[in-house]
Amino acid sequence: MFTNHTYPSEQKVVLTSLHFFDAINRHYQNGLPFVAFRNPSETKITAFLQAKHTEKKDSYFLISPFSSENQPSRIYGDQILTSEYTSEVTNVDHVTIEWDKITDCRQEHIQLISSTIDTIAKTNLKKVVLATALEWNGVTKDFLAYFKTILSLYPNTFNYVLFHPECGIWMGATPECLFTMKGSSVSTMALAGTRVSGSSRWGKKELEEQNFVVSDITNTLLDFSDKNSLTLSEVETVQAGHLEHLRTTIKAQVTSSPFQLAKALHPTPAVGGVPKNSAVKFILKNESIDRSLYSGFLGIVSPNETNFYVNLRCMEILDNKAKVYVGGGITEKSSAVKEWEEVLQKANTMAKVLVS
Repeated sequence: MFTNHTYPSEQKVVLTSLHFFDAINRHYQNGLPFVAFRNPSETKITAFLQAKHTEKKDSYFLISPFSSENQPSRIYGDQILTSEYTSEVTNVDHVTIEWDKITDCRQEHIQLISSTIDTIAKTNLKKVVLATALEWNGVTKDFLAYFKTILSLYPNTFNYVLFHPECGIWMGATPECLFTMKGSSVSTMALAGTRVSGSSRWGKKELEEQNFVVSDITNTLLDFSDKNSLTLSEVETVQAGHLEHLRTTIKAQVTSSPFQLAKALHPTPAVGGVPKNSAVKFILKNESIDRSLYSGFLGIVSPNETNFYVNLRCMEILDNKAKVYVGGGITEKSSAVKEWEEVLQKANTMAKVLVS
């Protein structure tokens, strides 16, 4: 879904992977913003390095938090680096990691899920996505080493690492595209439901979640497009690391700007809930964490094309601590204990990175 970008040739520098990462590290040591990313199923990695005194440009990397109350950040490519980075795909089975205060976290999250199920039964809420953060106090490697592991483990996701003084160091491997927009053509996806790879079939709860997301996205797109231009693919099962999800690809011709569309689509029911406004209010009132960049969106903005990904399967690096953000969709059919088990499965995506 993500297509190749072209950048001004006078700004772009092609480096070996060794020099690529050395240049990023030097830039970071100077406290300057940067982002490095690789598109799904590609080998080229790109970095935007922002200078101390940057000039605003039409092309940049946008980082938008989950809450619309917080302003997005931008990283400009005053210098753009590219490199080919190939490594053997590392197969890592489920890992065991000692999350900090995991017993307290489990109890708190299960209680929140249980109370949310009760609320859904009594109100107009149909689905609420609840998030938590698991902390690990064992960070000993340079953060770029963890990013290289992400590149090795997850070749089919949008992989990134970024630093900005406004939000610190984040990295992730997200399977979900918010949308790609080129001219008036938009391609997006409904991605919901989670199971461990190799499971035999999808349950009713996961199929219902997927229908919620498809319905919400198509109804939103109809506000900006002719229904005759709207097309939906068949539902397919896609793999993201050791997990599988349901995905429907949705395309349309729209009359909006990328930012109008992003504001209308985000947060989708895959990260917020149904109805959207009620679910987001519930999340902001009841979740014990500040989601920050988790389940926001990020990606390239340029005059000819915009590509945004939902920031899932991600973590924040704080000195010797990693903070892994995970969430799951709660409906009236949810089981609090099973939802917690799904949280641990999703956290395993970044846990593999930390202990590999």
